[in-house]
Amino acid sequence: MQDCISDLFILLTLKINTMAHTVCTDVGNWVNNNVQQQVERCMEQECNWWCLCCNKWFCFLVWVLVVITTWVITTVCEVVADVIDLVVTVVTGVIDVFVGLFTGDWTRLAAGLGEIVGAGIVFIAEMVPIVTGGTLVGAFTDTSDKWELRNFAKNLLTEKYGNTPEDLMAIGEALGFNAGGFGLRLKATALRSFLRSDFSSRGNDGVPDLITFLRDARPVLDLKMLAGFNPSAWWTRDWPQLTADTGTVSPADLDTYVANNGMGAVKHFTLFSMSTANLMTRTDVATLHAQEIGLFLQWDIIDTQLLAGNEVIIDVNRFGSILQQPPFLRNANNAAATTELCHPLAIAAFGFPPGFNGISAHLADATCLEPDETGDSNFRGEGITGTAFRYRKPDLAFKYVAIHEIGHTFGLCHVDGLLRIMFTAAGRKVSSGSSWWQYWTSGVEAGFTLDEGKKVWKYITDNFDINCLKARPF
Repeated sequence: MQDCISDLFILLTLKINTMAHTVCTDVGNWVNNNVQQQVERCMEQECNWWCLCCNKWFCFLVWVLVVITTWVITTVCEVVADVIDLVVTVVTGVIDVFVGLFTGDWTRLAAGLGEIVGAGIVFIAEMVPIVTGGTLVGAFTDTSDKWELRNFAKNLLTEKYGNTPEDLMAIGEALGFNAGGFGLRLKATALRSFLRSDFSSRGNDGVPDLITFLRDARPVLDLKMLAGFNPSAWWTRDWPQLTADTGTVSPADLDTYVANNGMGAVKHFTLFSMSTANLMTRTDVATLHAQEIGLFLQWDIIDTQLLAGNEVIIDVNRFGSILQQPPFLRNANNAAATTELCHPLAIAAFGFPPGFNGISAHLADATCLEPDETGDSNFRGEGITGTAFRYRKPDLAFKYVAIHEIGHTFGLCHVDGLLRIMFTAAGRKVSSGSSWWQYWTSGVEAGFTLDEGKKVWKYITDNFDINCLKARPF
Protein backbone atom coordinates (compact mmCIF):
# COMPACT_ATOMS: atom_id res chain seq x y z
CA MET A 1 0.00 0.00 0.00
CA GLN A 2 2.83 2.39 0.87
CA ASP A 3 4.45 1.84 -2.53
CA CYS A 4 1.12 2.33 -4.31
CA ILE A 5 0.56 5.65 -2.53
CA SER A 6 4.14 6.69 -3.21
CA ASP A 7 3.90 5.79 -6.92
CA LEU A 8 0.56 7.59 -7.22
CA PHE A 9 2.06 10.70 -5.66
CA ILE A 10 5.15 10.49 -7.90
CA LEU A 11 2.95 10.15 -10.98
CA LEU A 12 0.81 13.13 -9.94
CA THR A 13 3.76 15.36 -9.08
CA LEU A 14 5.56 14.25 -12.24
CA LYS A 15 2.57 15.48 -14.25
CA ILE A 16 2.69 18.85 -12.48
CA ASN A 17 6.46 19.05 -12.78
CA THR A 18 6.48 18.03 -16.44
CA MET A 19 3.65 20.44 -17.22
CA ALA A 20 5.64 23.33 -15.72
CA HIS A 21 8.74 22.63 -17.82
CA THR A 22 6.63 21.81 -20.88
CA VAL A 23 4.96 25.21 -20.70
CA CYS A 24 8.38 26.88 -20.63
CA THR A 25 9.58 24.79 -23.57
CA ASP A 26 6.37 25.43 -25.50
CA VAL A 27 6.88 29.18 -25.13
CA GLY A 28 10.31 28.91 -26.72
CA ASN A 29 9.05 26.56 -29.44
CA TRP A 30 6.13 28.86 -30.27
CA VAL A 31 8.47 31.81 -30.65
CA ASN A 32 10.85 29.72 -32.76
CA ASN A 33 8.12 28.39 -35.03
CA ASN A 34 6.09 31.56 -35.42
CA VAL A 35 8.51 34.46 -34.92
CA GLN A 36 12.13 33.34 -34.97
CA GLN A 37 12.04 31.70 -38.39
CA GLN A 38 10.34 34.78 -39.86
CA VAL A 39 13.15 36.94 -38.48
CA GLU A 40 15.76 34.53 -39.83
CA ARG A 41 14.26 34.64 -43.31
CA CYS A 42 14.25 38.44 -43.04
CA MET A 43 17.96 38.41 -42.24
CA GLU A 44 18.68 35.98 -45.10
CA GLN A 45 17.11 38.25 -47.73
CA GLU A 46 19.19 40.18 -50.24
CA CYS A 47 20.97 43.23 -48.85
CA ASN A 48 19.68 46.69 -49.82
CA TRP A 49 23.01 48.27 -50.67
CA TRP A 50 21.50 51.71 -51.28
CA CYS A 51 20.93 52.05 -47.52
CA LEU A 52 23.98 50.06 -46.38
CA CYS A 53 21.94 46.91 -45.67
CA CYS A 54 19.46 48.78 -43.48
CA ASN A 55 16.92 45.99 -44.05
CA LYS A 56 19.26 43.44 -42.43
CA TRP A 57 20.08 45.79 -39.54
CA PHE A 58 16.40 46.20 -38.84
CA CYS A 59 15.95 42.41 -38.85
CA PHE A 60 18.92 42.04 -36.52
CA LEU A 61 17.43 44.51 -34.02
CA VAL A 62 14.13 42.66 -34.15
CA TRP A 63 16.01 39.39 -33.53
CA VAL A 64 17.75 40.87 -30.47
CA LEU A 65 14.42 42.14 -29.13
CA VAL A 66 12.73 38.77 -29.69
CA VAL A 67 15.54 36.85 -27.97
CA ILE A 68 15.59 39.16 -24.92
CA THR A 69 11.80 39.14 -24.57
CA THR A 70 11.68 35.37 -24.89
CA TRP A 71 14.49 35.02 -22.35
CA VAL A 72 12.64 37.16 -19.79
CA ILE A 73 9.43 35.15 -20.18
CA THR A 74 11.08 31.73 -20.18
CA THR A 75 13.39 32.65 -17.26
CA VAL A 76 10.43 33.60 -15.07
CA CYS A 77 8.73 30.41 -16.21
CA GLU A 78 11.79 28.26 -15.49
CA VAL A 79 12.31 29.79 -12.03
CA VAL A 80 8.73 28.85 -11.18
CA ALA A 81 9.34 25.37 -12.62
CA ASP A 82 12.57 25.07 -10.58
CA VAL A 83 10.65 25.92 -7.42
CA ILE A 84 8.15 23.20 -8.30
CA ASP A 85 11.09 20.86 -8.94
CA LEU A 86 12.47 21.65 -5.50
CA VAL A 87 9.14 21.08 -3.74
CA VAL A 88 8.38 17.88 -5.65
CA THR A 89 11.83 16.40 -5.03
CA VAL A 90 11.82 17.32 -1.34
CA VAL A 91 8.35 15.85 -0.80
CA THR A 92 9.17 12.62 -2.66
CA GLY A 93 12.43 12.46 -0.71
CA VAL A 94 10.54 12.85 2.58
CA ILE A 95 8.18 10.04 1.51
CA ASP A 96 11.18 7.80 0.81
CA VAL A 97 12.67 8.70 4.18
CA PHE A 98 9.50 7.85 6.12
CA VAL A 99 8.73 4.70 4.12
CA GLY A 100 12.32 3.57 4.57
CA LEU A 101 12.20 4.38 8.30
CA PHE A 102 8.96 2.52 9.02
CA THR A 103 9.76 -0.49 6.83
CA GLY A 104 13.42 -0.81 7.78
CA ASP A 105 14.46 -0.14 4.19
CA TRP A 106 17.59 1.86 5.00
CA THR A 107 18.75 2.21 1.42
CA ARG A 108 15.45 3.89 0.57
CA LEU A 109 15.87 6.20 3.55
CA ALA A 110 19.39 7.10 2.42
CA ALA A 111 18.18 7.70 -1.14
CA GLY A 112 15.46 10.01 0.19
CA LEU A 113 17.98 12.05 2.16
CA GLY A 114 20.20 12.25 -0.91
CA GLU A 115 17.29 13.54 -3.02
CA ILE A 116 16.45 16.24 -0.45
CA VAL A 117 20.02 17.52 -0.08
CA GLY A 118 20.62 17.30 -3.82
CA ALA A 119 17.44 19.28 -4.58
CA GLY A 120 18.63 22.20 -2.44
CA ILE A 121 22.09 22.23 -4.00
CA VAL A 122 20.68 22.05 -7.51
CA PHE A 123 18.23 24.90 -6.90
CA ILE A 124 21.02 27.19 -5.70
CA ALA A 125 23.26 26.15 -8.58
CA GLU A 126 20.45 26.88 -11.06
CA MET A 127 20.14 30.47 -9.82
CA VAL A 128 23.83 31.38 -10.31
CA PRO A 129 23.81 31.47 -14.15
CA ILE A 130 20.58 33.48 -14.12
CA VAL A 131 21.78 36.24 -11.78
CA THR A 132 25.18 36.46 -13.52
CA GLY A 133 23.61 36.84 -16.97
CA GLY A 134 24.87 33.52 -18.28
CA THR A 135 21.45 32.29 -19.37
CA LEU A 136 20.91 35.52 -21.34
CA VAL A 137 24.12 34.79 -23.23
CA GLY A 138 22.86 31.24 -23.61
CA ALA A 139 19.59 32.49 -25.10
CA PHE A 140 21.49 34.18 -27.92
CA THR A 141 23.86 31.26 -28.50
CA ASP A 142 21.04 28.69 -28.41
CA THR A 143 19.03 30.64 -30.96
CA SER A 144 22.07 31.07 -33.18
CA ASP A 145 22.97 27.37 -32.82
CA LYS A 146 19.48 26.24 -33.84
CA TRP A 147 19.66 28.49 -36.86
CA GLU A 148 23.08 27.16 -37.80
CA LEU A 149 22.04 23.54 -37.28
CA ARG A 150 18.99 24.01 -39.50
CA ASN A 151 21.09 25.50 -42.29
CA PHE A 152 23.73 22.78 -41.87
CA ALA A 153 21.11 20.03 -42.24
CA LYS A 154 19.49 21.84 -45.15
CA ASN A 155 22.80 22.07 -47.00
CA LEU A 156 23.59 18.38 -46.40
CA LEU A 157 20.22 17.26 -47.71
CA THR A 158 20.35 19.66 -50.66
CA GLU A 159 23.71 18.23 -51.64
CA LYS A 160 22.36 14.67 -51.49
CA TYR A 161 18.87 15.15 -52.97
CA GLY A 162 19.34 18.30 -55.06
CA ASN A 163 19.04 16.28 -58.27
CA THR A 164 15.48 15.27 -57.34
CA PRO A 165 13.72 18.57 -56.54
CA GLU A 166 10.39 16.92 -55.68
CA ASP A 167 12.05 14.76 -53.03
CA LEU A 168 13.98 17.72 -51.65
CA MET A 169 10.82 19.81 -51.43
CA ALA A 170 8.97 17.02 -49.59
CA ILE A 171 11.88 16.60 -47.17
CA GLY A 172 11.99 20.35 -46.55
CA GLU A 173 8.27 20.47 -45.77
CA ALA A 174 8.48 17.47 -43.42
CA LEU A 175 11.51 18.83 -41.57
CA GLY A 176 10.14 22.37 -41.34
CA PHE A 177 13.01 24.13 -43.08
CA ASN A 178 10.81 27.04 -44.07
CA ALA A 179 7.97 26.88 -41.54
CA GLY A 180 6.64 24.77 -38.72
CA GLY A 181 9.80 24.30 -36.66
CA PHE A 182 12.93 22.51 -37.86
CA GLY A 183 13.37 18.92 -36.75
CA LEU A 184 12.97 15.26 -37.67
CA ARG A 185 9.78 13.94 -36.06
CA LEU A 186 10.02 10.34 -34.88
CA LYS A 187 7.57 7.96 -33.27
CA ALA A 188 9.52 6.25 -30.49
CA THR A 189 8.58 3.25 -28.35
CA ALA A 190 9.48 2.68 -24.71
CA LEU A 191 8.96 -0.90 -23.55
CA ARG A 192 8.46 -1.33 -19.79
CA SER A 193 9.79 -4.84 -19.12
CA PHE A 194 7.89 -7.12 -16.78
CA LEU A 195 7.93 -10.70 -15.52
CA ARG A 196 4.89 -12.78 -14.54
CA SER A 197 5.26 -15.26 -11.72
CA ASP A 198 2.74 -17.76 -13.16
CA PHE A 199 3.42 -17.57 -16.89
CA SER A 200 4.64 -20.81 -18.44
CA SER A 201 5.38 -21.32 -22.10
CA ARG A 202 4.92 -25.05 -21.39
CA GLY A 203 1.21 -24.72 -20.66
CA ASN A 204 -0.92 -24.60 -17.52
CA ASP A 205 0.85 -27.51 -15.80
CA GLY A 206 4.40 -26.38 -16.54
CA VAL A 207 6.97 -24.74 -14.30
CA PRO A 208 6.75 -20.94 -14.67
CA ASP A 209 9.31 -19.45 -17.02
CA LEU A 210 10.49 -17.13 -14.26
CA ILE A 211 11.72 -20.14 -12.28
CA THR A 212 13.61 -21.31 -15.35
CA PHE A 213 15.15 -17.86 -15.77
CA LEU A 214 16.27 -17.83 -12.13
CA ARG A 215 17.78 -21.29 -12.39
CA ASP A 216 19.47 -21.16 -15.79
CA ALA A 217 20.63 -17.55 -16.12
CA ARG A 218 24.35 -16.80 -15.91
CA PRO A 219 25.11 -15.16 -13.61
CA VAL A 220 22.38 -16.67 -11.44
CA LEU A 221 19.51 -14.27 -10.77
CA ASP A 222 18.44 -13.36 -7.25
CA LEU A 223 14.65 -12.83 -7.25
CA LYS A 224 14.64 -10.74 -4.06
CA MET A 225 17.26 -8.37 -5.43
CA LEU A 226 15.36 -8.15 -8.73
CA ALA A 227 12.29 -7.20 -6.70
CA GLY A 228 14.16 -4.44 -4.86
CA PHE A 229 14.80 -6.28 -1.57
CA ASN A 230 18.21 -6.65 0.09
CA PRO A 231 20.08 -4.07 -1.99
CA SER A 232 23.78 -3.83 -1.26
CA ALA A 233 23.82 0.00 -1.29
CA TRP A 234 21.35 2.76 -2.19
CA TRP A 235 23.52 4.19 -4.96
CA THR A 236 23.60 0.84 -6.80
CA ARG A 237 20.03 -0.10 -6.02
CA ASP A 238 17.42 -0.84 -8.68
CA TRP A 239 13.88 0.47 -8.15
CA PRO A 240 11.46 -2.07 -9.68
CA GLN A 241 7.71 -2.22 -9.10
CA LEU A 242 6.35 -5.38 -7.49
CA THR A 243 2.57 -5.78 -7.85
CA ALA A 244 0.85 -8.67 -6.06
CA ASP A 245 -2.25 -10.34 -7.48
CA THR A 246 -3.74 -10.19 -3.97
CA GLY A 247 -2.42 -8.35 -0.93
CA THR A 248 1.32 -7.78 -0.81
CA VAL A 249 4.40 -9.87 -1.51
CA SER A 250 7.11 -10.07 1.16
CA PRO A 251 10.68 -11.38 0.85
CA ALA A 252 9.50 -14.54 2.59
CA ASP A 253 6.78 -14.98 -0.05
CA LEU A 254 9.45 -14.80 -2.74
CA ASP A 255 11.51 -17.44 -0.91
CA THR A 256 8.45 -19.69 -0.80
CA TYR A 257 7.78 -19.08 -4.48
CA VAL A 258 11.32 -20.16 -5.43
CA ALA A 259 11.34 -23.13 -3.04
CA ASN A 260 8.09 -24.45 -4.56
CA ASN A 261 9.16 -23.82 -8.16
CA GLY A 262 6.39 -21.26 -8.52
CA MET A 263 3.67 -23.89 -8.12
CA GLY A 264 1.13 -24.80 -5.50
CA ALA A 265 0.25 -22.50 -2.59
CA VAL A 266 2.40 -19.52 -3.51
CA LYS A 267 1.62 -15.84 -4.02
CA HIS A 268 1.66 -14.68 -7.60
CA PHE A 269 2.78 -11.30 -8.81
CA THR A 270 3.92 -9.09 -11.64
CA LEU A 271 7.41 -7.61 -11.41
CA PHE A 272 8.03 -4.48 -13.51
CA SER A 273 11.51 -3.13 -14.20
CA MET A 274 10.36 0.31 -12.98
CA SER A 275 7.16 2.24 -12.34
CA THR A 276 5.38 4.07 -15.12
CA ALA A 277 6.17 7.36 -13.37
CA ASN A 278 9.89 6.62 -13.29
CA LEU A 279 9.89 5.59 -16.95
CA MET A 280 8.10 8.81 -17.86
CA THR A 281 10.84 10.88 -16.23
CA ARG A 282 13.30 9.32 -18.66
CA THR A 283 11.17 9.68 -21.78
CA ASP A 284 10.26 13.28 -20.90
CA VAL A 285 13.92 14.20 -20.48
CA ALA A 286 14.68 12.48 -23.79
CA THR A 287 11.92 14.43 -25.54
CA LEU A 288 13.16 17.73 -24.12
CA HIS A 289 16.84 17.32 -25.01
CA ALA A 290 16.39 15.60 -28.37
CA GLN A 291 15.23 18.98 -29.69
CA GLU A 292 18.77 20.31 -29.13
CA ILE A 293 20.01 18.02 -31.91
CA GLY A 294 17.03 18.61 -34.21
CA LEU A 295 14.85 15.64 -33.19
CA PHE A 296 11.24 15.63 -32.02
CA LEU A 297 10.25 12.43 -30.20
CA GLN A 298 6.73 11.24 -29.49
CA TRP A 299 6.61 8.21 -27.19
CA ASP A 300 4.38 5.16 -26.94
CA ILE A 301 4.88 3.39 -23.60
CA ILE A 302 4.04 -0.32 -23.75
CA ASP A 303 4.25 -2.92 -20.98
CA THR A 304 6.16 -5.88 -22.45
CA GLN A 305 6.66 -9.33 -20.94
CA LEU A 306 10.17 -10.71 -21.18
CA LEU A 307 10.37 -14.13 -22.81
CA ALA A 308 13.99 -15.19 -22.22
CA GLY A 309 16.34 -15.24 -19.26
CA ASN A 310 19.04 -13.23 -21.05
CA GLU A 311 16.58 -10.33 -21.35
CA VAL A 312 16.45 -9.83 -17.57
CA ILE A 313 20.05 -8.91 -16.81
CA ILE A 314 21.23 -7.91 -20.28
CA ASP A 315 24.58 -9.14 -21.49
CA VAL A 316 25.96 -6.01 -23.17
CA ASN A 317 28.18 -8.13 -25.42
CA ARG A 318 25.12 -9.87 -26.89
CA PHE A 319 22.72 -6.94 -27.01
CA GLY A 320 22.43 -7.00 -30.81
CA SER A 321 21.28 -10.63 -30.81
CA ILE A 322 18.95 -10.02 -27.86
CA LEU A 323 17.24 -7.24 -29.82
CA GLN A 324 16.44 -9.73 -32.60
CA GLN A 325 14.62 -12.20 -30.35
CA PRO A 326 11.00 -11.97 -29.08
CA PRO A 327 9.43 -9.75 -27.87
CA PHE A 328 11.67 -7.09 -29.47
CA LEU A 329 12.11 -8.55 -32.98
CA ARG A 330 14.33 -5.82 -34.39
CA ASN A 331 15.87 -6.43 -37.80
CA ALA A 332 19.60 -6.58 -38.51
CA ASN A 333 21.69 -5.85 -41.59
CA ASN A 334 18.82 -5.38 -44.03
CA ALA A 335 16.48 -2.75 -45.45
CA ALA A 336 14.03 -3.23 -42.59
CA ALA A 337 16.79 -2.36 -40.10
CA THR A 338 17.33 0.92 -41.96
CA THR A 339 13.59 1.63 -41.81
CA GLU A 340 13.65 1.02 -38.05
CA LEU A 341 16.04 3.96 -37.66
CA CYS A 342 12.86 6.01 -38.00
CA HIS A 343 11.29 4.23 -35.00
CA PRO A 344 13.66 4.44 -32.00
CA LEU A 345 13.26 1.70 -29.40
CA ALA A 346 14.10 2.10 -25.69
CA ILE A 347 13.76 -0.87 -23.34
CA ALA A 348 13.22 -0.16 -19.65
CA ALA A 349 15.36 -3.04 -18.39
CA PHE A 350 15.90 -4.73 -15.03
CA GLY A 351 19.64 -4.47 -15.11
CA PHE A 352 23.07 -5.01 -16.63
CA PRO A 353 26.45 -6.30 -15.46
CA PRO A 354 28.16 -4.05 -12.87
CA GLY A 355 29.29 -0.72 -14.27
CA PHE A 356 26.51 -0.39 -16.86
CA ASN A 357 23.36 1.71 -16.66
CA GLY A 358 22.37 1.36 -20.30
CA ILE A 359 23.37 0.01 -23.69
CA SER A 360 22.77 1.02 -27.29
CA ALA A 361 23.10 -0.60 -30.71
CA HIS A 362 23.48 1.61 -33.77
CA LEU A 363 23.17 0.78 -37.44
CA ALA A 364 26.18 2.23 -39.25
CA ASP A 365 29.78 3.27 -38.67
CA ALA A 366 30.41 6.80 -37.44
CA THR A 367 33.36 8.95 -36.41
CA CYS A 368 33.56 10.27 -32.86
CA LEU A 369 33.93 13.96 -32.12
CA GLU A 370 36.37 13.15 -29.32
CA PRO A 371 38.63 10.06 -29.41
CA ASP A 372 38.39 7.63 -26.51
CA GLU A 373 41.16 7.10 -23.97
CA THR A 374 43.03 4.87 -26.45
CA GLY A 375 42.86 7.50 -29.20
CA ASP A 376 40.31 5.56 -31.25
CA SER A 377 37.76 7.76 -33.08
CA ASN A 378 35.90 4.95 -34.84
CA PHE A 379 32.34 4.14 -33.75
CA ARG A 380 31.57 0.86 -35.48
CA GLY A 381 28.01 0.05 -36.48
CA GLU A 382 26.22 -3.16 -35.55
CA GLY A 383 23.61 -3.26 -38.31
CA ILE A 384 20.72 -2.94 -35.83
CA THR A 385 19.17 -0.25 -33.63
CA GLY A 386 17.76 -0.24 -30.12
CA THR A 387 18.57 0.92 -26.61
CA ALA A 388 18.03 -0.29 -23.07
CA PHE A 389 18.42 1.39 -19.70
CA ARG A 390 17.69 0.80 -16.03
CA TYR A 391 16.31 3.11 -13.36
CA ARG A 392 18.66 4.47 -10.74
CA LYS A 393 18.57 7.33 -8.26
CA PRO A 394 19.22 10.19 -7.91
CA ASP A 395 17.38 11.56 -10.94
CA LEU A 396 19.80 14.48 -11.00
CA ALA A 397 22.50 12.14 -12.31
CA PHE A 398 20.60 9.31 -14.02
CA LYS A 399 17.60 10.91 -15.70
CA TYR A 400 19.70 11.33 -18.87
CA VAL A 401 20.47 7.65 -19.44
CA ALA A 402 17.71 7.11 -22.02
CA ILE A 403 18.60 10.15 -24.14
CA HIS A 404 22.31 9.31 -23.74
CA GLU A 405 21.70 5.89 -25.30
CA ILE A 406 19.51 7.41 -28.02
CA GLY A 407 22.42 9.73 -28.79
CA HIS A 408 24.51 6.63 -29.52
CA THR A 409 21.75 5.38 -31.86
CA PHE A 410 22.28 8.56 -33.89
CA GLY A 411 26.04 8.16 -34.12
CA LEU A 412 27.26 10.08 -31.05
CA CYS A 413 30.13 8.86 -28.87
CA HIS A 414 31.24 9.49 -25.30
CA VAL A 415 32.74 12.89 -24.44
CA ASP A 416 34.44 14.74 -21.59
CA GLY A 417 32.47 17.08 -19.36
CA LEU A 418 29.98 16.29 -16.59
CA LEU A 419 27.20 18.51 -17.96
CA ARG A 420 27.19 16.98 -21.42
CA ILE A 421 24.61 14.28 -22.07
CA MET A 422 27.13 12.01 -23.81
CA PHE A 423 29.50 12.11 -20.82
CA THR A 424 30.41 8.89 -19.05
CA ALA A 425 32.44 8.46 -15.89
CA ALA A 426 34.22 5.46 -17.44
CA GLY A 427 37.44 6.77 -18.95
CA ARG A 428 36.28 10.37 -19.46
CA LYS A 429 37.24 13.63 -17.74
CA VAL A 430 34.64 15.16 -15.44
CA SER A 431 35.70 18.72 -16.23
CA SER A 432 35.90 20.32 -19.66
CA GLY A 433 35.61 23.80 -21.11
CA SER A 434 32.40 22.92 -22.93
CA SER A 435 30.87 21.63 -19.71
CA TRP A 436 31.61 24.84 -17.78
CA TRP A 437 30.20 26.84 -20.67
CA GLN A 438 27.13 24.59 -20.61
CA TYR A 439 26.65 25.34 -16.90
CA TRP A 440 27.03 29.11 -17.20
CA THR A 441 24.69 29.42 -20.19
CA SER A 442 22.13 26.73 -19.29
CA GLY A 443 22.42 25.89 -15.59
CA VAL A 444 22.92 22.43 -14.17
CA GLU A 445 20.80 20.78 -16.86
CA ALA A 446 23.01 18.67 -19.11
CA GLY A 447 22.76 19.12 -22.86
CA PHE A 448 24.10 18.55 -26.36
CA THR A 449 26.46 20.84 -28.25
CA LEU A 450 26.09 22.30 -31.74
CA ASP A 451 28.88 20.03 -33.00
CA GLU A 452 26.97 17.01 -31.72
CA GLY A 453 23.86 18.23 -33.52
CA LYS A 454 25.84 18.51 -36.75
CA LYS A 455 27.25 15.02 -36.23
CA VAL A 456 23.71 13.67 -35.77
CA TRP A 457 22.51 15.27 -39.00
CA LYS A 458 25.50 13.95 -40.92
CA TYR A 459 24.54 10.49 -39.62
CA ILE A 460 20.88 11.02 -40.56
CA THR A 461 21.73 12.22 -44.06
CA ASP A 462 24.08 9.30 -44.66
CA ASN A 463 21.90 6.51 -43.29
CA PHE A 464 18.19 7.32 -43.07
CA ASP A 465 15.70 6.06 -45.64
CA ILE A 466 14.31 8.92 -47.75
CA ASN A 467 10.72 7.90 -46.89
CA CYS A 468 11.49 8.57 -43.25
CA LEU A 469 12.86 12.01 -44.06
CA LYS A 470 9.74 12.81 -46.13
CA ALA A 471 7.31 11.70 -43.41
CA ARG A 472 5.86 14.02 -40.76
CA PRO A 473 3.96 11.70 -38.39
CA PHE A 474 2.88 14.46 -35.98
